[in-house]
Amino acid sequence: MGKQKKDIKITPELIEEVAKLVYERIRVTYVERDDFEELKGIVRQLSQNVLSLAEAQRKTQEEFVLFREMTEENFRRVWEAINQLAEAQRRTEERLNAFEKATEENFRRVWEAINQLAEAQRRTEERLNQLIAEHQRTREILAGISDTVGYGLEDKVMLYMKEFAKDEYGIEAEAVGRRNIVYPDGRYDEVNIYIEGRRDGEKVYVIGECKSRPSKSEVDKLVKKRERLRNYLNADVYAFIVGYHFTPEVELYLQEEHPDVKVFRSYEFEMRYGRR
Repeated sequence: MGKQKKDIKITPELIEEVAKLVYERIRVTYVERDDFEELKGIVRQLSQNVLSLAEAQRKTQEEFVLFREMTEENFRRVWEAINQLAEAQRRTEERLNAFEKATEENFRRVWEAINQLAEAQRRTEERLNQLIAEHQRTREILAGISDTVGYGLEDKVMLYMKEFAKDEYGIEAEAVGRRNIVYPDGRYDEVNIYIEGRRDGEKVYVIGECKSRPSKSEVDKLVKKRERLRNYLNADVYAFIVGYHFTPEVELYLQEEHPDVKVFRSYEFEMRYGRR
């Protein structure tokens, strides 16, 4: 038996359902196409953006490469300068080391020379002290000889002092000899020839020195001694000096500076008073 076809009945409700499906299908299809067009626009925009980014990236890459090259060049130049400075520093240190060594050597030689000079100075001072001591001993010896000669000469002329005082100063001598004049402060003057007497009733004094070769300093000492005695004795005090020999310099000094000090040669007393 054959199958019987089932008749489909088209009803208003079916038509309405089909219309709804078609409409929905058409609506879905339309919406998807619009979205696709929009998506295409978005893709185009994205493509442009990507291209812009790629171009920016390319430029950035180029700038980076240029910056890197410039940086590398700058660093190369910096390192070159640093190396030059390091080399200059090395040479400076070498020169400084050489200078330090030379300076140390110079100072060593200077101190060595100073030590040598100090040693020479020490030896010179020792020798000088020896010479000073020897000179002092020589002076003492000469002074002793001079004193011996002077005392001997004083002993010779002392015999004639009373007559001498009368002839030269108009004094009547009351005391003749050697005397120490002691002052209130304890100091004293040794007067090798001391004459004390009167003239016209007034107390008068005469002092004298006998030297083998009188010097200017000995003349000055005699004059200062006379002034001290004048002040102490409060009287006239005269001075004379006797010598075996007077140098022209001392004679001129006596004439110009101390004309009131009388000068006599040793032989004059014997000649003037020895025959009386």
